[in-house]
Amino acid sequence: MGQYTKEMHEAYRKEQDEKAAKEAQERDHRRQRMERANARRAWLADGGSEADFEKAWPSLRDEGRRRRVMDADRRAREAMQASGVSRI
Repeated sequence: MGQYTKEMHEAYRKEQDEKAAKEAQERDHRRQRMERANARRAWLADGGSEADFEKAWPSLRDEGRRRRVMDADRRAREAMQASGVSRI
């Protein structure tokens, strides 16, 4: 094979980084599809219509995102409090 060059390493790292980014994007799309399917299922089980769900989905998605952000902030604050490093 010969010597492993800097260019070979850079090409390998670029390939691996692109592969990891693609996998992360696919995981995110799967998570979003699952979130939508679960919300749709709950909406319909509660007596809502498909058409109403489609209209409400953007605000439901945004509300879910807001809650995840707030929960992450709360958990971070609790972790800092528990560590004794900060008095937040």
